[in-house]
Amino acid sequence: MLGVILAIAYSAVFIFLIRKLSFFQVEGISKNALTLAFIVKIIFGFIFWAVYATYSKYQNRADAFLYFDDGLAIYKALFEHPLDYFRILLGSSDPALDHYIQNTGHWNMVYIQGIYNETRTIIRFNAIADIFSFGNYHVHTIFICFLSLAGLTGIYKMLLPYLSSKKTELFIIIFFLPSVLFWGSGVLKEGLILFSMGMLLYYCNCILKEGFSIRKIILAILFTWLLAITKLYLLLILFPALISYAWILKTGNRKPEMKFIIVFAVCVIPAILIPNYNLPFKLMDKQRQNIYMANGGSLIGKPEENKFIYIKPEILNRIIYLKAKPGYCKIVSGVPYTSWYFDNFTDSAYVMHSADTSIYWIYYNLSKAGSVIDIPLLYPSYSSVLKNSPVAFLNTAFRPHLLEAKNPLMLMSALENSLIIAFILLCVFFYSKKIQHRHIIYFCFSIVILLFVLTGLTTPILGAAVRYKMPVLPFFLIPFLMILDKEIFLRGFPFLKRFIG
Repeated sequence: MLGVILAIAYSAVFIFLIRKLSFFQVEGISKNALTLAFIVKIIFGFIFWAVYATYSKYQNRADAFLYFDDGLAIYKALFEHPLDYFRILLGSSDPALDHYIQNTGHWNMVYIQGIYNETRTIIRFNAIADIFSFGNYHVHTIFICFLSLAGLTGIYKMLLPYLSSKKTELFIIIFFLPSVLFWGSGVLKEGLILFSMGMLLYYCNCILKEGFSIRKIILAILFTWLLAITKLYLLLILFPALISYAWILKTGNRKPEMKFIIVFAVCVIPAILIPNYNLPFKLMDKQRQNIYMANGGSLIGKPEENKFIYIKPEILNRIIYLKAKPGYCKIVSGVPYTSWYFDNFTDSAYVMHSADTSIYWIYYNLSKAGSVIDIPLLYPSYSSVLKNSPVAFLNTAFRPHLLEAKNPLMLMSALENSLIIAFILLCVFFYSKKIQHRHIIYFCFSIVILLFVLTGLTTPILGAAVRYKMPVLPFFLIPFLMILDKEIFLRGFPFLKRFIG
């Protein structure tokens, strides 16, 4: 009950801020409309909670709840030794803090790809939000909804000058896409991604158009850092698009295609030539890992010993979660498994009946994904990546379709994709012969193509692909909105004039 009362109180505070702060005073959006967008996000945030709290398939395994519990474990340090709490948040590796960390399941994810464990960002968010929520999950939903709304507002303000005659349509595309509402309103990294990405684009645009100021530069650096620790590869995708956009703003909109090509070539070619950095191999490795995860089962291990164990998904009762130690488990007695050490995959041991009572960290514990699709297998060559990129893009952009909808979430995504296809066809059919601001079209498509291809190459689960593409989904539709001739369209559908005229 306390959580609901606090959620209502914080909602009222944020609505007050939306209506009073100058940042949320946006041309083309009334205060009432922006308040409505916030309320709709809150509704979707609670729908997200209800789905994952009541659907037995996701109970005990939903990222939002696992990371919330980890944040709560760190928050408890505030009452025992306040300095330890802040040291953990700041990333201290002092062994004296281990007794707090061992109560989390995902803070120390040793078996990860990449430079940084990005899950720590959402865990930190939860640990900080706990100070205001007193450990009540629903308050965190309200906070995420407000932050992601701010990020979406930043994107809207950046793009509005290029779509001033289509303010309502731009507002709907940015704020009301079902995927953006659902995934961007849950207590997930996606809400923080929308916040950091949107604010980064907004402040970079302000610097380019209004000039430098210490405040703007500090904020741009801050949001660059936040996006880097939340989703680094998205920042890397944004970087060349932003450089191209800046070049065009400073030199004029002459030959924007060539400017984008030059910038992307300058950014991509050095990455290809870096010694010992085999990007195709890394993509192949990531794809194979995701395929294994899609097929289900349990991958557990002792990271400190580089030891791993895999149990097949056909064995339903295979591990026992440890309530006192989130993220860890024991193997059910008598279960068969395969074990190996990280530095020697060929020396695998096959155990028919487990008698192991050790405690293991859980890398994943999944049933076979219900939305698995066959994706072309990658090989460690650029020709393989290029060959499979068109299919990867199409899979990410337009699947699942209605015939693939096996549950309510997939049905929502399939309906959304159907509407997206219909919207694209309408825009192409009623296209304008005079297309202005082509550099914005290239800006949007460069981001979308890179992320959609990357997602499609490495993700064999449609449900996961829908979530991963969500942050840039509005950018997928905006180029088509830009080519739409609104006058011709309204002549064909005059009854829509009262809504978007």
